[in-house]
Amino acid sequence: MYFVMTSAFQTTIEASRRFLSWWRDELAELVPSPLRRWAAREARRTIFAAENGELVHYEETHGKVVRRGETEPPGAETGQNGHRLAAYRLRSGRPVGFRLSRGACLIRRLELPAAARQDFAKILRLDLERATPFRHQDVYADHFVESGPRHGGKLSVRQIVVKRDVLDPILQRLSASDVKVDFVDCWDEGGKVGLPVNLLRSEQRELASTARHRLGAVLALFVLILTCSAILIGLNKYESALQRLEADTESAKVKALVVNRALTTVEGSLAEFAALRRLKTARPPVIRILDELTRLLPDTAWVSYFKIDGDAIEVTVVAKSTGELLALFAHSSLFSTAALSAPVTYDAGGQSERATVRMTLKPATVPARLSDSREGKG
Repeated sequence: MYFVMTSAFQTTIEASRRFLSWWRDELAELVPSPLRRWAAREARRTIFAAENGELVHYEETHGKVVRRGETEPPGAETGQNGHRLAAYRLRSGRPVGFRLSRGACLIRRLELPAAARQDFAKILRLDLERATPFRHQDVYADHFVESGPRHGGKLSVRQIVVKRDVLDPILQRLSASDVKVDFVDCWDEGGKVGLPVNLLRSEQRELASTARHRLGAVLALFVLILTCSAILIGLNKYESALQRLEADTESAKVKALVVNRALTTVEGSLAEFAALRRLKTARPPVIRILDELTRLLPDTAWVSYFKIDGDAIEVTVVAKSTGELLALFAHSSLFSTAALSAPVTYDAGGQSERATVRMTLKPATVPARLSDSREGKG
């Protein structure tokens, strides 16, 4: 009994957590994009970027970037400069990051269902391996949801990808100078501000957690109100949903039966029509065609070549005189449009003529018993 009560309590807590998370994401869409980015961004950050072989120092305050100047890249021969870079953090206590050029980043735009917002990272990782030759172990990647109206319940998501063999050497050189990089992002299209991503997010969850807590504080009042409403709604939600589902199921069953009967009737009519069409357009048997040729040709004539191609027949007839062949074939109930397909030739002895005739089969008639049965039904 205790186990059952504990399981039910845990299920209720998990359902409430998912409900509140969903409402938090929905309300977050109502907050203007600049305010959301401001809440998720550190107040002041120190940024380094590589430009024309030089390491450039920037200071960022709530998204506003100010260039401070150039400094030599850290290395084994510039140990003093490396200590100077490390001093930025010691003096200011600000997060330190590195900003990549757009040319070093692969930027992908996708539309994903808004309902799967919690799983965007997993979906993008699988799609990256499907659509590109990269494996997720070989790259740094992060994403953000672009501002703008939804289309068909989908959100526009931008994914930024950088190969590890591009970023790792930079991080190692900065680490060798005692510079701990807290984040890595990329310049936007205008090259004036950075995109709201952190390519080290998968390895440094603290920044993401801080951003979520800050956003949660902005929406705390809404969450409190929605928690009270969720308790009231949850008491009647299950029963009312079950009743609606049962009513919809019964209605769907009735409609399915009507549709099934209609489909059965249509399929029967189509099958009957197809059978009639096959009977009407079917070609006569070959034995009947040969029997007709035997009946039409005189005893002094014979067939040396016979070919059927669809509804076309080509025969070569050898006879003492082939002048009456076309007239004989014209009286046939099977053949039509009989004509010579080649000039008449004579044998070496001049005793017989050889003519090649091409004819068309007439469409077969419907058997009498089928016609009678259809008339009886009418």
